[in-house]
Amino acid sequence: MLEGVRLLYSVHWDFQRVEQRTPLINLNEVAVAKSADKMVVLEVDTVDKIFNSFDSNPFSELATAALGEAALERVVTRLQFQPLQDWDNAQLVVRLPADQVTPDLQQRLSVAIDRYCEARIEENDLQVKLGRRQHAIGMIAVTVLVLAVMAIAYLLFTTVWAGAGQTVEYLVAASISVFAWVILWDPLEALVFDWAPPARENRALGHIMDMDVVVQSRS
Repeated sequence: MLEGVRLLYSVHWDFQRVEQRTPLINLNEVAVAKSADKMVVLEVDTVDKIFNSFDSNPFSELATAALGEAALERVVTRLQFQPLQDWDNAQLVVRLPADQVTPDLQQRLSVAIDRYCEARIEENDLQVKLGRRQHAIGMIAVTVLVLAVMAIAYLLFTTVWAGAGQTVEYLVAASISVFAWVILWDPLEALVFDWAPPARENRALGHIMDMDVVVQSRS
């Protein structure tokens, strides 16, 4: 019996066997078992489908082929919503047709996966830095604009609209408040929250890099 924590990406997986193993819980092709061995199992037709997306084929028995999704991308997505401490010392098992497996494939694939993850992490870090800079500039520009509008309104109320009354003052003040919130909301939200998805993805990528890659033949 294959023990451990497993992410399975082929609908070849026998769900009857999953149900018979009481420690296993099946959720959207993610089978989780609590034991010492942990595995992320990928079943693909060719090595390039580990990294590259392709045309979807709903008639395929492989989930990644049905969705036209790169297998490793599917792993990254699934791991982002898993407790990552459960994946310490896990293995990344790649199952390929026998004619695709060569003696040096495991070593080359391990290097390629590490290189891919490192590049993704570097790109995510760069995007976060660029985003923070852009959003900070946007916040400064928007703040200056709001202050300018408030200053103009104050000048108008002390000169042209000096006798306008409290109702007009209230309406103008409320309008400026709404205007300020509307234009400040997007840059403020981006500055505070936009870093989270790349950071979550980087943690998943880091865990994949820590996994031992194992190549297996499948019939």
